[in-house]
Amino acid sequence: MSESANHHGIKSRQCGATMIEVWHSRPLDVHRWSDHPEINGLVGKVFDSLTDEQKKNIRGRSNNKGRASGKAHLKVLLLDLYVGWKTNPDMCIGVARGKDAYKVNSRYNALHISSRLPKVIDALEEVGLLECEKGINFRDGKPGKNRTSRIKATPQLERMFEDIYFEPFEIDLHHNEECIILSEKDVSTDGTKRTQYLEYDDTAETVRMRELLRQYNDLLEETYIDIPTLSEPWVVREKKNGDIQFVPVDQTGKFVRRIFSRGSFDLNGRFYGGWWQNIEKDRRREITINNVRTVEVDYRGVHLAILTAQKGEGLTEDDPYRLDEIIIPGFSEEEQRPITKQLALTSINAKDDKSAFKAFRAAQPAGSREKSLKDRQLSLFLDALVEKNPYLKGSLCNDQGIHLMNIDSRITEKIISAFLKEKKPILTVHDSYIVCEFDVPFLIQTMIKASKEVLGQDIFFTQSGKTVYELIKDLSPEQIKYDPNLEHPILNGTGLKEKDAPLRYIDYKKMGAGDLVNLSSTIYQPTETTPQYRDRLIRFINYRMKRFNQTNWLKNINHHKNK
Repeated sequence: MSESANHHGIKSRQCGATMIEVWHSRPLDVHRWSDHPEINGLVGKVFDSLTDEQKKNIRGRSNNKGRASGKAHLKVLLLDLYVGWKTNPDMCIGVARGKDAYKVNSRYNALHISSRLPKVIDALEEVGLLECEKGINFRDGKPGKNRTSRIKATPQLERMFEDIYFEPFEIDLHHNEECIILSEKDVSTDGTKRTQYLEYDDTAETVRMRELLRQYNDLLEETYIDIPTLSEPWVVREKKNGDIQFVPVDQTGKFVRRIFSRGSFDLNGRFYGGWWQNIEKDRRREITINNVRTVEVDYRGVHLAILTAQKGEGLTEDDPYRLDEIIIPGFSEEEQRPITKQLALTSINAKDDKSAFKAFRAAQPAGSREKSLKDRQLSLFLDALVEKNPYLKGSLCNDQGIHLMNIDSRITEKIISAFLKEKKPILTVHDSYIVCEFDVPFLIQTMIKASKEVLGQDIFFTQSGKTVYELIKDLSPEQIKYDPNLEHPILNGTGLKEKDAPLRYIDYKKMGAGDLVNLSSTIYQPTETTPQYRDRLIRFINYRMKRFNQTNWLKNINHHKNK
């Protein structure tokens, strides 16, 4: 076995005929399922290739203490390997081999996958269908990166995959997967912290939240989300620690979960899971939804705004992070602002001053002046921040972040719910929202309403890409209507109407289906696309039109074409 680095700087290990890039990986997903005849045929072919002893090791009755059968384990493994091979053939899959990694009757293990899975992996390795790289666990404080075992299909298994003619999104990628997750941090025997999922009894509230997320994930499943400038369906990004991360950008990474923390449904509760949450904001600007350009709108300083509302303070357009004096010589007022903002965010989440300062420095680029700031210097920034924003007194370095995240998650839930009622797709990145260009005014209206319902007042917001006013100017007068009961100070002085004019938003019901979908119109289409993007889009459209009659945006296309 040899080790090398590819052109991205990722360490690889040569195992037999297959190169395994151990840090270019994702975890095994045990919720893949399909009864497609081609998949059943593949499972049967692979199972028949095993020796009698190997079959005996993995065979089991389907209801053996709640465990799935050996063939079910084999199917789940092959399906995830197939999805990985189709979406990013260079990526390997991380697999936990410990018995405690698979809780058969857990709500987080809908297919009842058990510790039999490592036996299936061993069998496939023995017959030459898998390459495996054992995991590493540094104990007793020894330096190094712990990781699970890695697996990857060999050329022999890949040739079997080539005989399968259907897309990964035709697989049930999240079969009965739990989307309401209760988690907490646990300390393992080697002293490292790890997240574990807790079992819980359902209540009327968890049932309600799950049903909303089920509807949301159903809408995302029928929605085409991509970046049209990509030839290969992934984004390469460098993490803060210098590691290179490959983020798949495809239709298999859209499943969203809601995660609560510290064993309480009153803490956290944000929405996690879409691939768009794992790419930089500059790349998110390139996202298209159903082949329509998008805009991202976010609440400005959402946690500070929530604290403001909790203290009974009103909104102000004054920038809370811009200090009126030079705190440390050598930093201009412009250079101070990002320091103050980052310090405010870390302090809201920190339990004390020292952990806040430590987290601040950890977030700074190596070699920067900010990274070398001492605790006493950062204390000066923190004092100045509180002096300018007195409502923050007592709320910083007091573990408030996890509580505030629960509040902003409730705002996001209301926004998602409003878009679901209109069958409109929306992507969330915690306190920011990505929608089609023509849905921006509707989003702003919804954001104002949601924040008022949760906080009693609305919050200022900012947006990337085209402004609301540029979007409105693109429309004809009959496509615009007015809501005289809704106002927001950030919309003042636009020049579209008198100051304090009511919010203008698009009446999407008066727009033709062609304008909504934009496959026959260039108004909202992306200006730059690759042939590979167009091919991916066409394959998705063909699949949805062939298999489903109720894909909302494609139904609009057919209606438009038949008029």
